[in-house]
Amino acid sequence: MSLVEYSLEDHVAVIRLNRPERLNAMSPAMTDEFIDALGRFNADGEAWVGILTGTGRAFCAGRDMKEQADGFASGQGKVLGREYTSERNLFGLSDTDKPLIAAVNGFAIGLGWYMTVGCDIRIAASGAEFAMAEVPTGVIGPYWLAGVELLPWPIAAEFAILGERVTAERLLACGALNAVVPGPELMDEARRWAEKFVRLPPRHVRATKALMLATRRLPGPDLQAREREIRDELAELADSQEAVLAWMQRRPPVFRGA
Repeated sequence: MSLVEYSLEDHVAVIRLNRPERLNAMSPAMTDEFIDALGRFNADGEAWVGILTGTGRAFCAGRDMKEQADGFASGQGKVLGREYTSERNLFGLSDTDKPLIAAVNGFAIGLGWYMTVGCDIRIAASGAEFAMAEVPTGVIGPYWLAGVELLPWPIAAEFAILGERVTAERLLACGALNAVVPGPELMDEARRWAEKFVRLPPRHVRATKALMLATRRLPGPDLQAREREIRDELAELADSQEAVLAWMQRRPPVFRGA
C-alpha cells in the first residue's frame, strides 16, 4: 500500500496522504513518498493545479511521535535539523509555481499545519482542528508565523508557542483559510476551486504565483542556519525527550529547564 497516493484527472493532481491508522503522521518512509509525489507533480506537464488531502479522520497529525519515542531507546530519537527546501521541509510546498489547494479533512497538527501554510488555497472540513504543537512536544515553534502568515502578533504568539488546538472556524475568521464546509462536501469544494484555476491560461497562472512567491517573507539562509543550530541544541536537552515520552505515555510532562 502506498503511503502517499498520486492521481491526475483533467489537469488536477490529487496528492493524498494515506496512513490513516496513524492519522497520517509523517514517518521517514512517508516523507520520502511525499517528496516523490511533489516532484512528480512539479514535473508533470499535464498537472496544472494540485489538491493535497488525507485519508481517514486526519489530514496529517504531524511527525510520527511513536517512532521518535521508540528511537529514544536506541539513541536515535532526536529531531534533526531541517532545511527549508522542497527536498527536506514541508515549506518546500511553496517552491512550486503551480497552485496548490489544501483540502483539510481532519486534524492538521504540526507538520499538517505546515503543509496547509504551504498551499495557496485552504479549505477545511467543519470540525477540523489545527495546532502548531512543536513547543509542547519538544521542538522549536514556528517563529515565522506572524511574518509568513501575516497574522497579528498576539495571535501568532498564541498559535506558535502555546500549541493549543484551534478550530477551522477560528482560522477562517483570522483569514488563514478560504472556506470551511461540511465534511462530505470537502473534495467537491476543493475541485470547484481547482476548476477555476484550470480555466485560466496555465503559464500566466504560474508566472503570477512565481512573482507572488518572490515577495513572500520566508526565513532567509542566515535565519535558517541559526534555526538549525537551535534545533540541534534543543535536541540534546532532557526536556525534549521528556516532551515526547510524556506525550506517548499520556501523562503531564515534568520539565526541568535542562
